[in-house]
Amino acid sequence: MIIILSVLSKFILNTNKPLPGEDESITGIFAQFMSNIDRIIEYFKYNAGNILWKILVIALVVILSHLTLSVISKITSRIMEKSDLNLSDLSQTGNYQSKRIHTLMTLLRSVARYAVYFIAIMIILSMLGFGKAINNMIVTAGIGSLAIGFGAQNLVRDVVTGFFMMFENQFSVGDYIKTDEVEGTVEATAMRVTYLRSLKGDQIIVPNGSISRVINYTRGGYVAAITVSTAYEADTKHVIDVIHSAVTEYAANHSELIEENPVVQGITNFGASSVDIGVICKVRPMKQWEVERGMRLAIKESFDLNGIEFPYPHLVTIPYKDNSTNDKTNHTIHHNDIENLIPVHYSGIWEKQSNDQPDADDIDDL
Repeated sequence: MIIILSVLSKFILNTNKPLPGEDESITGIFAQFMSNIDRIIEYFKYNAGNILWKILVIALVVILSHLTLSVISKITSRIMEKSDLNLSDLSQTGNYQSKRIHTLMTLLRSVARYAVYFIAIMIILSMLGFGKAINNMIVTAGIGSLAIGFGAQNLVRDVVTGFFMMFENQFSVGDYIKTDEVEGTVEATAMRVTYLRSLKGDQIIVPNGSISRVINYTRGGYVAAITVSTAYEADTKHVIDVIHSAVTEYAANHSELIEENPVVQGITNFGASSVDIGVICKVRPMKQWEVERGMRLAIKESFDLNGIEFPYPHLVTIPYKDNSTNDKTNHTIHHNDIENLIPVHYSGIWEKQSNDQPDADDIDDL
């Protein structure tokens, strides 16, 4: 199809030249149309060998391009498999080297794909007779580079940012990272984009130029950290002992997730209505979230067994009867004001500590 279009384009450019022996006085739409058909037939008759040669060369270029990419893919795959097999242990250094090799191999595939496609397209266009046009474009590229730079600045930014991210080794294939808006496991890195896989299984394609900040959860220490809020009325020392027992038992039952026993830090903050107690624990790579969920559940179950309550907002509704209108109105007060009230009887009616019957204004001020 490309060959036919190339031939037609050449033919159209030469329609003003009459064939040998052709009368230049041909007029009429039908006569002109038939004349053009004759031109095409004559062209194919005298250039059939050249057309077949161009088709053969183009097919050979396409086949060699696919073979080249296939060979590069197999070589990089073997290198990655070899790097995985050479890991005799699961040390962090060996795992880091393996991820680095995976990242470089995926980047090499991307660069090779762009290079092979570009060279193949240039050769095909040259075979179709667009060589002069390409040379003119290359000559004028210096003049038009500024305009091209403004038009493709996002593309250039993506490629340059991706290059520096790989050069600085900010993350590797297999790392769990968080960018400005998304997070997930790095599946592949290319010249222009990075492929992430979220915890839900969605594939996220992030342009490299849009990545301004990266949080890499895979590298460095892995620590599970939680904060337990307790009531001011509770015995804090007893609560700390209960928390320590709960997280220690959880660590003993899940030793495959834990590297060091959990540590109860003690009181880390005095909140508006709670005493906050911190707990930290060094864990296996990428197990911090699972351990945090497990310790929270263990602490909740232990609190339930020991009768320890978590602080939460309380609301108390007081039925009040207005003697002047015989109207009953419910007045709501905050939990902090309950200590200013004493029960009258078990029906839940409350009054101020003074013996005087409160009026509506007094209750509204509570």
